[in-house]
Amino acid sequence: MITKITAGGKGSCIGLAQYLEKETPGEWFTTDKGDVTMFQVVSDIDSNKRNLGKQDDKYYQIILSPSQSEQKHIGSNRSQLESFTREAMQAYAKQFGKGIESQNLLWYAKIEQQRSYSHTDKAVQKQQQFEGQSKEGPQAHIHVIVSRTENLSLYQYQRETGSVDRKNPLKLSPATNHRATDSGAVKGGFDRSNFKQAVETQFDRQFNYERPLTETFQYANMMRKGSQEERIALRLEALQHGPNYSLNKSVNKQENKVNQFNTRDNSDRDLSL
Repeated sequence: MITKITAGGKGSCIGLAQYLEKETPGEWFTTDKGDVTMFQVVSDIDSNKRNLGKQDDKYYQIILSPSQSEQKHIGSNRSQLESFTREAMQAYAKQFGKGIESQNLLWYAKIEQQRSYSHTDKAVQKQQQFEGQSKEGPQAHIHVIVSRTENLSLYQYQRETGSVDRKNPLKLSPATNHRATDSGAVKGGFDRSNFKQAVETQFDRQFNYERPLTETFQYANMMRKGSQEERIALRLEALQHGPNYSLNKSVNKQENKVNQFNTRDNSDRDLSL
């Protein structure tokens, strides 16, 4: 499972929405409905903003990319991918630490079934594949456009009914460098590593998926940020126990070592893994 959050968009989301229509028109979905048109997506996202300047991010894109092994496990079932996305957005809302749920967000998602090689792929750089050539095997992935501002329609209703007393709607940025703060001027935050881990855990729990150690976010994070000694130790552990060795079976001391690296990728503005 690869989870990415791209840099925010400062204008209309129409360019991104039009790009995501390239496979199949329509078929967008959100918290409580499906079969939404692109025009509705653009209208809702673009109008859902308050107290944001011209240079402020207005929306973000989240990309959820199940591995081929994960897709084979669920049979690339569209309804299951939609259900998983809704749970992933619950995890996104929870990560802000403000007591909100997915329904408090304004987001729309689109499932794509194809991928093609780009100039950044190692296979293209090594001249093993051609740029633009379709990738083989299951390639389903989900794009989510989420507004930076909380769902204004729900916020206004909650203000009228007295269920919230906030003077202004929440501005929710996954690019913030604040992490679960409960003191000072800024409350809450967003931990990108915790979100990526939560998405992976949700998939495993929801579909009873026994994830091999080498497919985990924690393993990838260790390979990226761990010391040479720690990377070698984890590779040896995976090799010793075979390709189906899951993180749940890993020794506790190694699991603790892996966990500490989840906090190391929060200092820069590169939001993707």
